[in-house]
Order: sequence, then structure tokens, then C-alpha cells
Amino acid sequence: MEPKTPTTREALIEAAGELFAEHGAEGTSVRAIAAKCQANIASVNYYFGSKENLYLVVIRYVLEQTRCYRAAALLKNQHEWAHDPKKCGEAVYQIVEEHIQQYFTGIHPRWYGRIFMRILLQPTPAIWEIMEELIMPNFDCLRGVLRCCHPGMSEEEAEMWADSLIGQLTHYIFAEDFLLIIPGRRKLTDSAYQKDILRHVSRTIIRGLELPMPEFLMEGAADA
Repeated sequence: MEPKTPTTREALIEAAGELFAEHGAEGTSVRAIAAKCQANIASVNYYFGSKENLYLVVIRYVLEQTRCYRAAALLKNQHEWAHDPKKCGEAVYQIVEEHIQQYFTGIHPRWYGRIFMRILLQPTPAIWEIMEELIMPNFDCLRGVLRCCHPGMSEEEAEMWADSLIGQLTHYIFAEDFLLIIPGRRKLTDSAYQKDILRHVSRTIIRGLELPMPEFLMEGAADA
């Protein structure tokens, strides 16, 4: 089957996303967006009303494409695993694995990570509303899964552990350009490096929660 040709609207979102990620909304002109995807300059206003609206559409598009659902599924089916500490450790691994698949494996364009960094550095009320709709439900479910893994954990403690898990992963995204200056550092596109990050972050959280380590994560175990 031949790849689907993007519509003008889709092409504008992709072109704008790359430019917004590189130059920010203020540093990107409507003319540059239209030129990048060979569209009529009036098409931005036709499809989105303004460059500012297009920016918000791009933000929503990226966040929708990178949403994670595994924590919600685990929480919904907690009766199947929450009673077993070993399965709790596996649940942590599954969550970390999904985030790495979404952010590190190259299934999405690299500019997604850059624009996400701009979102965090330059939030606005409109962007926060989108994040609250698309990002916070996953974070809330993640917090709920961690509380299942460690009965008696307070909401505040669960939030700190969720911060730790997400913080470790976003470190690799946001610091990649800097880390690559260091001789011998590997790129996130290196599948072996991705597996090492998956094992390291999973083991760190599992140990912190005082859960039994899954056999496939033990020292000397073959790759999961």
C-alpha cells in the first residue's frame, strides 16, 4: 500500500512543528511555514485562523501522538497484579518501557522532543489547559499505580516517585545534545542504549519501592 499523501492541513502542522521546535513561535513566520510545505501563505489563516492557533494545534498534535496509556490500563486491572509484589515490579517495568518506546525509539520525529522542551520552558495558560487534558491523566494514573505497588504510600510520596520516574527519562531527552559533547556517549537512537536506560530506570524505581526485582532485570540476565 502506498503511503498516504498528507493533506494541506497535515502538511502545515508538520512544517510548523519543525520550525516552532527550532525557532519558537515568535521566531517563525507564516511565510516560512507555508514555504516549507509549499502551501499558499493564506492557508495558515484558512485552516487555523492565526499562527498562534496553529502553534496550539501543533502542541495538541504532539501531545496526542506521544500519549502513554499503560498506567491507565494497569490501574483499571489492578486486581490482576497489585496483590503480587513481583507483578508490581513488572508493572513498573512496563510503564518505563512504554515511555521509552514513545520518546526514544524514533517512532516520532526528533522535533517532538524539542518542542516539548519549549512547552516546559515557555508555558502559557492555553498550553497548560492542553497539558492538563492530555498529560495529567497519565501522570495521575502513574501515581495510582505506584501507590498500588507500595500500599500505605501517601499521595505526596507517590507524586515524588512519579516525578523521579519521569524526571530520569526526560533527562536523557533534554540533555542529549550536551551529553553527546562528552567523548564516548551514545545516542538515544542506539537500541542497546535504550535497553540499558530501560533496565537502569526500572531497577532504580523497583529498588526504591522495595519490590522484588523481576528475574529478567537481575544482574547477568539476558535482555528482556
